[in-house]
Amino acid sequence: MKRTLFLSLSLCLASLVAWGQNSSEESAEASGMRSNGYSSATGVDTLRYMVNPLVVRQHFDGWGVSLCWWAGQCGKWTDRKIDEIVTWLVSPAGLNYSHFRYNIGGGDDPENRNCDAHHMGRGKGLRAEMEGFKDSTNDVYHWDRDAAQRKIMLKIKEKRPDAVFEAFSNSCPYYMTYSGCCSGNANGGKDNLRPEYYEEFAHYLVDVCKHYKEEYGIEFRTLEPFNESVTSYWYANGGQEGCHFDYDSQIRFLRVLEPVLRESGLSTVISAADETNVGQAVDGVKRYISAGVDPLVGQWNTHTYSGSNVDRARLAQLAHQSGKPLWMSETGSGGSGISGNLALAQRLLDDMRYLQPEAWIDWQYMEEGNDQWCTVRGSFANQTYQRVKNYYVRQQCSRFILRGYDIVTSPCPQSLAAVSADRDTLVLVALNEGAQTVHRVDLSLFAEQPVRRNIRAWRTSSGENLGNALSSVKVDGSQLILTLPAQSITTLVIPLRSTSLEPASLLADGRDYLIIPRQEGARAVTATSASAKVTLQDIDYGDAQRWRLTDEGDGTYSLQNALGLRLTAHRASGSSSLTVQTSEASEQTFYIDEVDYPYFKVLASRGRTHGLDLTSASSSAGTTVGIWQYDESSNTTPTHRQWMLFPLSAPQQGDGVELVHNSQCIMHNRADAVYDLSGRCMRSGNLPKGIYIRKGKRVVVK
Repeated sequence: MKRTLFLSLSLCLASLVAWGQNSSEESAEASGMRSNGYSSATGVDTLRYMVNPLVVRQHFDGWGVSLCWWAGQCGKWTDRKIDEIVTWLVSPAGLNYSHFRYNIGGGDDPENRNCDAHHMGRGKGLRAEMEGFKDSTNDVYHWDRDAAQRKIMLKIKEKRPDAVFEAFSNSCPYYMTYSGCCSGNANGGKDNLRPEYYEEFAHYLVDVCKHYKEEYGIEFRTLEPFNESVTSYWYANGGQEGCHFDYDSQIRFLRVLEPVLRESGLSTVISAADETNVGQAVDGVKRYISAGVDPLVGQWNTHTYSGSNVDRARLAQLAHQSGKPLWMSETGSGGSGISGNLALAQRLLDDMRYLQPEAWIDWQYMEEGNDQWCTVRGSFANQTYQRVKNYYVRQQCSRFILRGYDIVTSPCPQSLAAVSADRDTLVLVALNEGAQTVHRVDLSLFAEQPVRRNIRAWRTSSGENLGNALSSVKVDGSQLILTLPAQSITTLVIPLRSTSLEPASLLADGRDYLIIPRQEGARAVTATSASAKVTLQDIDYGDAQRWRLTDEGDGTYSLQNALGLRLTAHRASGSSSLTVQTSEASEQTFYIDEVDYPYFKVLASRGRTHGLDLTSASSSAGTTVGIWQYDESSNTTPTHRQWMLFPLSAPQQGDGVELVHNSQCIMHNRADAVYDLSGRCMRSGNLPKGIYIRKGKRVVVK
């Protein structure tokens, strides 16, 4: 899926003055601000970063939550209470959720011939007992079942007409299983669905989807047949419905399900595979691709209960290469108090930064026994409920980053930035899990300087629930200085000048960049002297990290930092290395090739076989940045060889309009790509008359 870069026509035309050299930064340095961004005068940590609207990470479709299992309980409440809790859930002034996952129950043996009665009460509680719609192969569908979950879903549809619904299954009905129990096989590491029931189970799932379309007008966007299926903790007599599928079984079942779904007449597509660990999800997608069944899947899903940021980045790349959306379809966490809530908020930021999902989905809306796995705590039996701290922590993102916003780049892991579709609003979320912290945010790449009186600010902390936080915001020219109290999360909503939009090339001759590795968004390629190694260091926006891109022709560029050090490749028999030199030498030009927007591989131009690489795939501070030979047999560039070129300046006045008086193609190579005004890359062929963008310039074909 091609990611498009947008640049407002009204972006400032003056080049960004080097970070740390303007008057506001001079005053900060005088008061004790060191180059690494920490204040020695006050003892308060200060995080410095730019928000960059030139680099769009993903188009965001919305926030959501599973209906399993709280809806099956709350749907039995009075209409007034149902109306209130759903309003809290979906209204723009509430959680503003728009994506919901309906659980298709499998159903246990009513006679409990192979498991104990109410065995799920020993695990997740009796709320986890799901009725199936059939009790045997020859049974009719009992559509009166699951009335409570259905009532909640219909109330959501009433209050949120734009709601998106997914149907998902935790297990097939008991009579299709090896164990005779819908919580899993006797051996949790073995499949529980008998192969002879594959087709029947496929029809069961699709029939439920058809029923909701025909009877209630709800057409599920996606159907997910698996849930954390390669894990080994679904076992007979267990605490909830669950069903192990090894990868080969998943692949076989997809081949059965897809034609049944396609022939149903529904527009619903398959999503897969809801693994609990992001690394497992990566393995699963690769297995699907290897088996050739990936075309059967319309959306990738993963849970993020565990998994590294490297795995998040790997899955994002696979999803983008497939041209299919990706959901973070379930997560949650324990802990205690606001510290547990903020820890999950950090996971949310990591998901948005590295996984780049189109939707982010909570696991539970309401719980009884804790305030961590939910945003509302209540008593299902007594029909009592109240919003807990987690509700307001989640609102800091979900209420303000709206459906249709674009997530833009802010190279600070404790931040999340988004802009509205018409580019008239910037939303910035800043998180602080520790002691008091200051975020110093540079907005030089926006068209106008922020005006404090126009900014709105909200904060949630141990003593505040979405309280007014404007008093913690200061404006110094193009910079925001935001003070975050201990254990707090703050959201700023900043109006922008609304203008028409044009795409712009990331690679522009004469522009300065940070070179940031994909798998670590807060460090950049750094060179301090010709005798030192090229390393990865925390971003400080200093001269050692500011790389000037010079177009050398034929799609190649030279890279020289503000200290005058030129990036130089060395390739010898048996070894290769990357250095910097102050003088001209061979191997100082690089071919920069897009891998997965906005990430590139940077190849030594001679032969284009060796590219920038993080030694030992590490992204820790001090890691040596070297040159490594690519495996040409692989279609996937590893994340530790992918780089974001983070622009540090807006287009210059010299980047004006280029006139082309014929319709011949003016793209000479991939780095010279031409974009139309919708953001589509015109890769080949003649250009019709019109306006285009190439290397940050407007190109008019007459």
